Amino acid sequence: MSKTVAEMKTVSVRTSRRWAGTGALALGAMLATTGCGSGAQPPPAVAPAGAAPVAAPATTGPQTTQAPGEPEDSGSPAAPGGTATPGGTVGTEDLRRAGEAALKAVPDSTLISIESEENGRLWEVQVVAADGTEHKLDVEAGTGKVIGKPRVEAEDAGDKAEHKRRVEEAKIGYLQAAEKIEAQVPGGRITELSLDGHNGKTVWEGDVVDSSRTKRFIMIDAGDGKILVGR
Repeated sequence: MSKTVAEMKTVSVRTSRRWAGTGALALGAMLATTGCGSGAQPPPAVAPAGAAPVAAPATTGPQTTQAPGEPEDSGSPAAPGGTATPGGTVGTEDLRRAGEAALKAVPDSTLISIESEENGRLWEVQVVAADGTEHKLDVEAGTGKVIGKPRVEAEDAGDKAEHKRRVEEAKIGYLQAAEKIEAQVPGGRITELSLDGHNGKTVWEGDVVDSSRTKRFIMIDAGDGKILVGR
């Protein structure tokens, strides 16, 4: 039986819709295949609102770490003209320089005591004038520079007479005493030297730090230079 014109139109419309659906599916598949094969990257992920950004690890050059307990600067520079020693410059040459500076600051005087102070940065020097008056001075280690003015000690006539007597009895000066003391402790350094009395004698007493940093005590007869105590 032959189809009517109306029936033929209906069949044509259905056929067109079927081909249209098939074409849409084919186009979608082609686009998906093209996107995967072209190397395209997916869109970047968007962080949720309020999330803190994650910082990238910093890249720096080599770093050094100080060992626990290691001092940042363990060295101490020696003062000009002195000898480098722990805590300052207190060699015999520096002792001599400080003594000469003090004697020059108080004319016609005799040195009776010199002691290292402030961890070796200063010498405290005591000199006695011709009339027995004691003067105290601070001298910078290494340079021999007198700091400030000499200070007169408040003493009575008896103290001045005692100073004069000891100075007269001492036939060995502070430099000779220092040399004899250091000869007893090779490599040592004198930290204190003073003219004093012991068992009716005028003596030089010296504290010396040896190479092992052990404090030693030496006593010398100021009259003849004999070693009385050495320990």
